[in-house]
Amino acid sequence: MFLRRICGGLLSAAVFLLASVSSADAPKRIVSLSVCADQYLLGMVEPHQIAALSEDAHNPRISLQHEKAKDIPTTRGSAEEILLLNPDLVIANRWRGVKTTEILRQSDIPVLMLSLPVTFEDIQAETHKVAQALGEEERAETLLSDLKQALNGQDQAKTQTAAYFMPGGYSAGQNTFVETVIHAAGYRNLASELGMKGWSSLSLEELVLDKPDLLVMSFFKRGRHSLSTRLRQHSALQEFIKTTPVIDVPDKYWACGGWFLFEAINYLKRRAHGTQTSR
Repeated sequence: MFLRRICGGLLSAAVFLLASVSSADAPKRIVSLSVCADQYLLGMVEPHQIAALSEDAHNPRISLQHEKAKDIPTTRGSAEEILLLNPDLVIANRWRGVKTTEILRQSDIPVLMLSLPVTFEDIQAETHKVAQALGEEERAETLLSDLKQALNGQDQAKTQTAAYFMPGGYSAGQNTFVETVIHAAGYRNLASELGMKGWSSLSLEELVLDKPDLLVMSFFKRGRHSLSTRLRQHSALQEFIKTTPVIDVPDKYWACGGWFLFEAINYLKRRAHGTQTSR
């Protein structure tokens, strides 16, 4: 019986999404369960169509469109809250709120799951997928146009390397949207050249010894008193920063992969031309 209810919910969601593609009656009460889904909704539909956004939507540090979201309600993502909103579509991620989405599907609430796009082709497909479910296919191309423009020239030869560095000594190697941004900004990715794949650890020793031409950092302002963020104050890193340009990319520009990554690309390009060193 339990499996039958789950399968029924999945089938109901699939039928809804297929119907919405051909129907002019697009969803009118949409709920988002993540900051990434928030950005897709805020970019594609009018505020009155959004029943609620994620609890991060109003946070100016990680929500790129927080100003647009300020008058829209948010939830903590619990199934109880969402069911009371009576949504006709919920947009969620595969990496959080699994129990919530199971309950929603069992209650015949359509759920659209976002993936983790990495390349422009991935992002393009994801954007069209969301736009189709929302009945906003034309807006998809409009949103992607800025990203396409920012990616122009990404295949040109790159002579300099950039290292991405996060709290705790984490970095991003092959098959990450961060690498897509670094390449689009005109740099090779140090983590990839060291053979790293996905989200990996980059030790401070490796960073200092390999001497990238540019150091890119983000998320160090979150929990500034934690051990992971205090790594930025390490004496070796401070000495390295004295001779290496550093660009701190605002967290909101790449809290996740999506059409809005053009902001991170353009930010890197602008700052790289200035070759400013931050401490």
